[in-house]
Amino acid sequence: MKKSLFIGSVLFTVYAGSAFTGDLPPGSYTQTCTNASLQGETLTATCKRFNGSVKNTDLPFATSCVGIISNIDGNLACSSPTGSFARTCKNARVEGHMLFANCQRIDGSWKDSSTNFSGFQHPVTNCDGNLVDKPNC
Repeated sequence: MKKSLFIGSVLFTVYAGSAFTGDLPPGSYTQTCTNASLQGETLTATCKRFNGSVKNTDLPFATSCVGIISNIDGNLACSSPTGSFARTCKNARVEGHMLFANCQRIDGSWKDSSTNFSGFQHPVTNCDGNLVDKPNC
């Protein structure tokens, strides 16, 4: 599923679930990385470093990136938090270091949730409707 949302004056495209059926997630990394492929939820590529050398790199949970993916000195990076939360949450938005989303609970109901995430490369998880800043509940 593809959704577009504005945060301030910036447009973010959100991909969730199985939106990547052979397509690569968007981002500026495509200008400085080669051999990019999506293996499950992990994006792998060979990316140029600032000094001109190249580096093999990957980005777990690339399909849940709530923003764009960039190459930062040979490392793939999402401009916002990633994680498995995107499989069971919708309407995700970032304000500062807070992630807000409407997340599905185990019983099927939906709950508004938020978390103060520790960094863009740190995975966020939906634990029964609650966003948590860690890879597992």
